Amino acid sequence: DTRDLIGKQAPRLADTRDLIGKQPPDPADTRDLIGKQPPRPADTPPLKGGEYNELQTLPNIDINIKCGNSLVSRFALAADLKQALKKSKWSIDGYRMTVATYRNAGSKEQKREMERLIADIKSDFRSEINLNDPKAKKLRKLSGDLTVLTTQTSMFELGKKEKAAWTKKVDTLTTEIKKLETDIDTIKANRIFENAFEWRFEFPEVLNDAGDFVGFDVVIGNPPYIRQEELSGLKSYLKDHYKTYAGTADLYVYFVELGMDILSTAGQFAYILPNKWMRAGYGQALRTFVKNFRLTEIVDFGDLPVFEEATTYPCVMQLEKSPARADFTAVNVDTLDYPNGLEYHLQGLRYKVLLSGLRPEGWTLVNADVQRLLDKIRSKGVPLKEYVNGKIYRGVLTGLNEAFVIDQATRDRLIAEDPRSAEVIKPFLAGRDIKRYKQPKGDKYLIFTRRGIEIDKYPAILKHLEQYKERLIPRPKGNTDKNWSGRKAGTYQWYEIQDAVDYYEEFEKPKIIVPAIVKGASYAYDKSKFYSNDKTTIIPTYDLTLLAQLNSKVIDFFFKSIASTKQNGYFEYKPVYLNQLPIIPGIEKELSPLVDQILQGKSDLTGELEKNIDDIMYAVYEINEKERELVENSIF
Repeated sequence: DTRDLIGKQAPRLADTRDLIGKQPPDPADTRDLIGKQPPRPADTPPLKGGEYNELQTLPNIDINIKCGNSLVSRFALAADLKQALKKSKWSIDGYRMTVATYRNAGSKEQKREMERLIADIKSDFRSEINLNDPKAKKLRKLSGDLTVLTTQTSMFELGKKEKAAWTKKVDTLTTEIKKLETDIDTIKANRIFENAFEWRFEFPEVLNDAGDFVGFDVVIGNPPYIRQEELSGLKSYLKDHYKTYAGTADLYVYFVELGMDILSTAGQFAYILPNKWMRAGYGQALRTFVKNFRLTEIVDFGDLPVFEEATTYPCVMQLEKSPARADFTAVNVDTLDYPNGLEYHLQGLRYKVLLSGLRPEGWTLVNADVQRLLDKIRSKGVPLKEYVNGKIYRGVLTGLNEAFVIDQATRDRLIAEDPRSAEVIKPFLAGRDIKRYKQPKGDKYLIFTRRGIEIDKYPAILKHLEQYKERLIPRPKGNTDKNWSGRKAGTYQWYEIQDAVDYYEEFEKPKIIVPAIVKGASYAYDKSKFYSNDKTTIIPTYDLTLLAQLNSKVIDFFFKSIASTKQNGYFEYKPVYLNQLPIIPGIEKELSPLVDQILQGKSDLTGELEKNIDDIMYAVYEINEKERELVENSIF
């Protein structure tokens, strides 16, 4: 019983090493304090009114709380420790006993002695594993081969062909050795590893006697939410070490994979996460990863302000490290007011979700009836991206609207100064200018200086842009100045629009325009050659029946099942989701007369005409009355 050491003089270093190789203490002996109130020292003041008179220090908090970059490790969890343990003077049993002695030490002196011993053991393990690293072992072998090869020349005379083959082999070995040496030196010098966290060294409790990583019984957490733009120095490591890697993924994605990796078989996992991973493009690899395990429950809080200081769209995901099952429970929470507690509130809201109904492109947490209806709608139509031959484009991103977006007075002045200015000034819309079925109207204009423009031909435009030059210059490659006042790095000139917009001619054609952030279908038809900002999407087409389908209840019901949500009931109407919408070809005859009448602007008829369009859409998708109720009373 290691607790017999409490209150005694700390053993000398030589004494503590006698523990190495022995049977570790019975877990019942060292762990029976877990979950109980630690005993109060004899001089602790008695309880008064249910409180201590003075604060009590948590026991051994220093060894139980670990710090480091837990996503990064020099040594893989599956790396074989057997050879290292054979050569080391330490054993896993000895390490466990040393840690147990530290936790139950009776004096500061004994704790410090154990602390030094623990550090010594960790250092020894690291040294031995480094020697057995695959790269290090390969380097030693190749170096040995090269030594043997080069010493043979003094023993045997080589012919011309043999000499050439020998030289080639020496060169090959030398090149491979230099590359390995460079790789090893790079790893040793890499700043990524400065704060690397080694799970097996820090938690000997989760190792078996052979040093294999068994894992934790429970992993819970609220991982950091850090946008991918801030991860540039870490991305190469993440790409090489995580199955869930995506170039645009937030940091929390990798903590899910890590949490499951360090979990024992049948272990329990629970994280608070942003719900964006379920529908965002960067979450596809994570969605695939999660489906490999038993998903027990997802509680989605939507846009509720769970954290007052930030809008995070949180959900709680619970997993078990066991084979996947056919379904799991889900809850969509719509309030933070729980008079009888959260668990009581959730009991009446839980519903079953079929795992088979969750698609790689995005997950929708709905009951089985809604899942089947969504599958039915999807099966009837053609994806919009295919229907329009991929012609779905984002609006123009200037990089600095203050410089490029102008009002009527500025437009008139620039044209008065130089009539040629009119060639590059275009009527311009923002997302807020676009209304359902309405011909858009706007009072702004865009200075469209696209890539390759000969700016000297437009002196008035150049003069106008020069007043913003400092803020328009693209960041030079490699510049990391956080106070950079210009635009992002790129191959564009300072006076050019930031995005290439190679499809700019499509803005000049009749088109459907979609605002990016709205509560419901707001597709408009433009024949006035408007350009639009990056908070819009355009679909160049003469097909007015497509406009009707997109504005219908059926298609918008489907859209909201796959799109990312925003606060206060808004959705992101962006190409990644629009591409997936199932469109029915060949119903022009039924829809065209109705769309024509709506576009004529007779508001007293619009409601009835739209209802007629919805009736046609229900019919072509073969939606029955029960299914129609699901659409009409949509939870989205």
